[in-house]
Amino acid sequence: MYNKIINSFCFKPVALLLMCAVLFMSFTLPNETVILKSGTVIPLELMSTLTSKTARTGQTVDFRVTSDVKVNGKVVVAAGSVAQGQVVRAKKNGLLGSEGELEITVKTIKAVDGSVIYCTANNLMDEGGNKLAISIVFTVLCLFGFLIKGGTAEIPAGAQIQAIVNSDTEIQLN
Repeated sequence: MYNKIINSFCFKPVALLLMCAVLFMSFTLPNETVILKSGTVIPLELMSTLTSKTARTGQTVDFRVTSDVKVNGKVVVAAGSVAQGQVVRAKKNGLLGSEGELEITVKTIKAVDGSVIYCTANNLMDEGGNKLAISIVFTVLCLFGFLIKGGTAEIPAGAQIQAIVNSDTEIQLN
């Protein structure tokens, strides 16, 4: 009788531990690695309006991913994720009717595991209106035409662009 009590007392904690271990193992999935292929297109939109009056060359610009990007049916870049871009050209409008210029590009996007995906894209660009001819005419007529400025370049929030993945990128899925 004494052996039965000791055996049942010792067995229960061990059995409980074994059952817990089996349960935790059955619900824990190993991390899966997938490859986001080079050339994959990722749709983006500009998050805020930029103008040639305020933008500076080298300035960081934020884009938002507009739809999920999936590999093997699993999301590797979630819609709403933030992508980083950069102003590659910014010129204020100037005297004598010279127009403002603005050009931005996409650089990186974060995957669901936090890894950085390097991208390229056709640049978003705009030029303000050139008013050189009007400026010259007014300068000849009244001497103050040189003060006429050209138009300001502007790229509005929501402008669409498609980033293209530069190289195969490993992404860990949980």
